[in-house]
Amino acid sequence: MNARAPWQDEEGNWFCFRDPDEKSRYAADITVELADRATTPLDDNSKAIELILSGVVELAPPQIQTATLEGVTRTYVVAFLGGTGSEPPEDWRWEARVNCKNLEQFDKTTRFKRRDT
Repeated sequence: MNARAPWQDEEGNWFCFRDPDEKSRYAADITVELADRATTPLDDNSKAIELILSGVVELAPPQIQTATLEGVTRTYVVAFLGGTGSEPPEDWRWEARVNCKNLEQFDKTTRFKRRDT
């Protein structure tokens, strides 16, 4: 397993290894959630995404980005996050709350597990 790649546990929770002091960009793939709802995010990033953070700080506003991988266009929420400044909390995570054009809303959460580099 790639130490930087997120993985999903048996309950469907997403995890990623993280050093508590690092400043990094993180991406959450929201392609399936959008397809299930037959919608897209709001056009204005400042209204489309709200970050809910535990143990990390937002260093720049989140963005919606797309990428084509193996001929398939995928949609991501990308967040630039900073360190904890102390011992990470038990519920160490970042969560993207996405507001959609069809007025639906969903959350995509990635939890962190500590790995010092």
